Amino acid sequence: MRNFAAFIFVALGATVAGAQQCSVKPATIPLGETVRLRCEGANAVASARLKDRVVKMFKESDGTFQALMPIAEADIPGAYSVEFLAADGSTTDSAKLTIRPTVFPTQNVNLAPQIEELKSSPEEIQTLAAFRSTVSNEKFWDDPLVAPVPGCMLSPFGVKRLHNGKPTGEFHGGVDQRAAAGNPINAAAAGEVKIAQPFTVLGGTVAIDHGQGLETMYLHMSKIAVQPGARVNKGDVIGYIGATGRANGPHLHWLIDVNGVPVNPRQWVTLAACGVAPAKKNATPAKSSSAPKH
Repeated sequence: MRNFAAFIFVALGATVAGAQQCSVKPATIPLGETVRLRCEGANAVASARLKDRVVKMFKESDGTFQALMPIAEADIPGAYSVEFLAADGSTTDSAKLTIRPTVFPTQNVNLAPQIEELKSSPEEIQTLAAFRSTVSNEKFWDDPLVAPVPGCMLSPFGVKRLHNGKPTGEFHGGVDQRAAAGNPINAAAAGEVKIAQPFTVLGGTVAIDHGQGLETMYLHMSKIAVQPGARVNKGDVIGYIGATGRANGPHLHWLIDVNGVPVNPRQWVTLAACGVAPAKKNATPAKSSSAPKH
């Protein structure tokens, strides 16, 4: 009887030791941000699923399985379950996630007619789609990321865009930072350059794969300083500020994609919003201006 009890204790202990323990952080999140997934335990975790969105889990050097789950700007707020899946599709664990309602403001951009009429070619759209759909296994990046330029933020993530006062149905998928023409642009993290070319709407563009679902893009460059296939480190110069493509002045529009979904860069780096300069006494009031596009 004693031996049997000892057997039960050992077996139960083995079960507990091998149990999967998975977490989501943060457990409550606004639209447009990123959830970090982590699993500890003896069982391999192949992927994680939130509604119909599935992301690959990666085994890290400490033995844990980790991934990034994007919450899209257009997702529906509410309470959800994130399921952690084995290679055969069976659920090994789950965790609760709450997506908060989030209000994004509207912003008007004044563009010259010839700039507003610019359209992306089918080849350009295909190039961008291929970049966003690829997830590499090697992780090049580490925390924290760095802002590509030191300037303040002119336009935040998620704003609903108007062109010359007319709705476009578009939202701002990144952030605009103030910067003077010709100033250097730095890589937000280490990675491999996948795109370095001019685009009709995006202008001079560099796109970097940082590994395991994290990607960044930098737009409207006057000059590109890297080539596709190059490996860059955090802070390396990758190009220079310009106003190419659909832009109404020099600035940097840059964005972060997590597993193909644009997310808010302000969750990853500290960006101060550009303040309004105090009015001078007896000065003529300045005309209001729109934020730079893109």
